[in-house]
Amino acid sequence: MNELQNKYIRNQILSVPMKLNQELTYKDKKFNKRSDYDNIIKYIDNFLEGEDINRFIVLPGVRDVGKTTLLFQVYEYLLKEKGISPENILYFSCDRLKKIGNADIFNVVNSYLETYHNSIIETLSKPVFLLIDEAQYDKEWALNGKLIFDGTKNIFMIFSGSSALKLSYNPDAARRLLNIPIYPLTYSEHLKLKYGNFKNDISESLIQMIFDGNVQNIADLERRIINIYSSFSNYDMYELKNFLEFGGFPSSFYQNTNDITKKIVDMVDKVVTTDMANIEGINNDTQYLAFQILNFFAFQNPGEVSKGSLSNHFDAKIALVTKVLNILEKTQLIFHIEPFTSSVKRTTKPYEYFFATSSLKHNLILNIGNATFEDETAYMGKLLETYVASSFHDLDNKNHINYKIYYDDSNKKSSGKNVDFIVQRGLEKPIPIEVSCGKKDKSQIKRAISTYNSPHGIIISNTKSNIVKEDNIIYLPPETFAFM
Repeated sequence: MNELQNKYIRNQILSVPMKLNQELTYKDKKFNKRSDYDNIIKYIDNFLEGEDINRFIVLPGVRDVGKTTLLFQVYEYLLKEKGISPENILYFSCDRLKKIGNADIFNVVNSYLETYHNSIIETLSKPVFLLIDEAQYDKEWALNGKLIFDGTKNIFMIFSGSSALKLSYNPDAARRLLNIPIYPLTYSEHLKLKYGNFKNDISESLIQMIFDGNVQNIADLERRIINIYSSFSNYDMYELKNFLEFGGFPSSFYQNTNDITKKIVDMVDKVVTTDMANIEGINNDTQYLAFQILNFFAFQNPGEVSKGSLSNHFDAKIALVTKVLNILEKTQLIFHIEPFTSSVKRTTKPYEYFFATSSLKHNLILNIGNATFEDETAYMGKLLETYVASSFHDLDNKNHINYKIYYDDSNKKSSGKNVDFIVQRGLEKPIPIEVSCGKKDKSQIKRAISTYNSPHGIIISNTKSNIVKEDNIIYLPPETFAFM
């Protein structure tokens, strides 16, 4: 490690404890913590109690989703609540290292241990914590993490990265690391960070209701939701609308809408021009196609998209379209859902694509300059539909039980008779879901219940102001579903 890097590491050990306050506050107000923080702290506590399995955590996620803040909150926890010495906690960013030399995590850690612990990795005898940001700037991050993990049981590592391109499972590290993707904020997390911490015991109750159809405890559930809302001071009655348009990213709390749009568009630009550039075979034409596809998805109504149609539309080879779509999904900007049909037919059917959060769709539209939206209720319905899709997609990725979301392929979309989604827990009966920001009749949901022999169906809309079950249809107001 060169002298500049040595100075940087020395400066990090001395300065990070002193700048925690400025990193974790805004206008003297302390940042609240998202649920991912509690998950990470659990593994740290286990490590300090002698558990040595889950000590290599990887946090992939899109840029600006709050990963760096998480690392500083973990640092503060170690320093102030666990009494760990600053010399035993090393936070550094690989993008900074790269500017002053090689971003080689293994060499930096070895040099740090020699300088501050008179040790090498294999002889370390005390607990040490590595909090490494922008880890993807070390092209050998996975191998280096594996070598550290195998060399000692006394190091707990967290690697975060702004792109899942380099922080997905890797053969060198897959058996060692614990992958915890950091997704854009849910509405519940948004409320926590903006208005104050509260116990979200609503989510599990809503999940149970959606899949079990049991509404016996709805009075208690709605009372708890009302209590949460009433505990907020200066609550904005348009908070859900604001969240669907500009939320998902913690920085949105501290900026005006124009700045949020610029920040989100800049983030997308960096993912395509910087993160994608790390992939072999990516050139300017490939990146241009990625921008075209993202803008196409922004303006498109939710619906099936075949790779062949995209190939024709953009005059690009199907193989290239497929490659770009796969990369965009790895960056966590978009995800796809498949049709609810047999597994054999599913491989031949087109996918539906959604943005990771509705604000990505909204702000890409704003950036292109289309100020004349359709009917506002219909437009907000499309943003809500994106949020519902992403909620079930994230639910599946965060749980051991399979929570799958599909689109309804039982009729042609042109017939207007398909419901928006089919969700399924494990091997249970499928549950059809309809989404709308306006009033919604029950003809489509009744047809889907019959078609799929479902025990019940869900309508997420403003049709009812409270949770109501009529026959085998449950009506959920959007503000209620958003707590899932």
